[in-house]
This record gives sequence, structure tokens and C-alpha cells, in this order.
Amino acid sequence: MNYETIRYETADEIATVTLNRPAKLNAYTAKMGVELVDAMRRADDDRDVRAVILTGAGKAFCAGADIAGFADNIRSREDGGSGNSERRGGMLEFPATVAAMRKPSIVAINGYALGVGVTMTLPCDIRIMADSAKVGFIFARVGMMPELGSTYLLPRLVGASRAAEMMLTGRHYTAADCLAAGLVSQVTPAGQLMDKAREIAGEILMGAPLSIALTKRALTNADAGTLASAIDFEMFALDKCSASAEHKEYVSAFMEKRKPDLSRLRR
Repeated sequence: MNYETIRYETADEIATVTLNRPAKLNAYTAKMGVELVDAMRRADDDRDVRAVILTGAGKAFCAGADIAGFADNIRSREDGGSGNSERRGGMLEFPATVAAMRKPSIVAINGYALGVGVTMTLPCDIRIMADSAKVGFIFARVGMMPELGSTYLLPRLVGASRAAEMMLTGRHYTAADCLAAGLVSQVTPAGQLMDKAREIAGEILMGAPLSIALTKRALTNADAGTLASAIDFEMFALDKCSASAEHKEYVSAFMEKRKPDLSRLRR
């Protein structure tokens, strides 16, 4: 797929997906939703990619849905059409796509993340934020409803009461607020944000791919399961890891005081 609203770049086993409508503050469109889902699947299928960074071009991460899309939706309904089903587009597949990925995803929130601009970050594994950025679940202020599973995901990240306050008030929250709430794990100066994202990705790359993929799946499954089901899956995953060529290579590398060489496993 040729992308019009995002950029997709790979280097050093990291795929960087950049929302790329800077003149519009990366406002979300249905086409962007389709392209984002495609980019995430592309990264997950690429054996040379082991982590994904999602960020925005310019001053914003994503300032919400393109207001022109709302206007089109209203006109469509007034004309007897289906309304916003087309506007949602492929983005409805985004949460399940990210949850099913074997590769960890890191969101670098570089500026305003409003509406869908913040809900799209919730299914991802790690969120970090520039100290100058702000987020807002502004749906009620434009007569809309939070989406992308955010009413399920946000309470599990920040707690039920804080999630209710964030979503019902539509208030803007600073990076410091988000760090204190647990919505993001780190806040950095804006100029260092991508360096920090790549640093985290680099640390992830030090782990064995199978171990990372199974740990990611276990963390995703935890919300829907029980302690017993988590232990059962961990035992299953431990058996797979113990029997893997990756485990043997990583142990050998540790004992020989060298870096693991995954290229040996691809021959």
C-alpha cells in the first residue's frame, strides 16, 4: 500500500510509523485509519522488524478527527445515509491488530493528542510523552462517544474514577498529569522524545523475540483472564521458550559474554 497520510520507515530493526498531516495537526481521517492498520500489520509481518514506534510529524501527535469528516457525517445522515461508519473505516480493526502483534509498540506523543488522537495510543504497549504535549478525551465536547475500546482500556490504565473524570470532563491534561495518572510511563523534553523512544526500543531488542512476543501476549491476555489462566499461559509459554533455539543462543551468548546472534537461527 502507498501511504498518503502516514510515513513508514525502518532502520536498526525498528519500524517508525509517523502520522503525516502536519499542516492539519495530523487530524485523523478514514484513510489514515486504513493506513495505520496496514502499517502495523506490515511491521508485524516483517521478520527484520522487532519493535514499532508510533509518533506524529510536526507540532501535534494527532489533534483528533478531521472536522470536515464530522461535517460530511452530518450531511450524510441528513440525506438518509449511513453516517460515520465510513469515517471510522479500518480503524475499528486497530485495537485488535495491535493487541495481536508479536512486536511491541511504543507511542511517542510529541504534541496534542486529542479525541481519537489519544484513544489510538491506548492499545499500544508503551506510551511516552514530550513535556510540552497535552492529551484530552474531548468527545463529549463535540457530542461524540469515546471509541477504539477506550472505555475498557483507560480504566485499566488509570483507574475507574480518574478515567471517568478524564472522559466526562473532556479536560486537557499535561504530560505531568499523565505521568502521575499512569497513562504514560515517561516524560522527556520534546527534543529528546524520539531518542528516548529508540532507546526503549533498543532495550527491547536485547531480549529474545519469542520471549518478547509471548510476554506481550500474556500481558494482553491478563485483562480478560484470571490469575489461574495467567499462570497456565505462563507455563505454556515457558515450555515454548525453553525448547526454542533462541533460548539456547541467548544462554550461550550470556555464558560467552557476547551479543546474541539471531542471524544464526535464520540459516
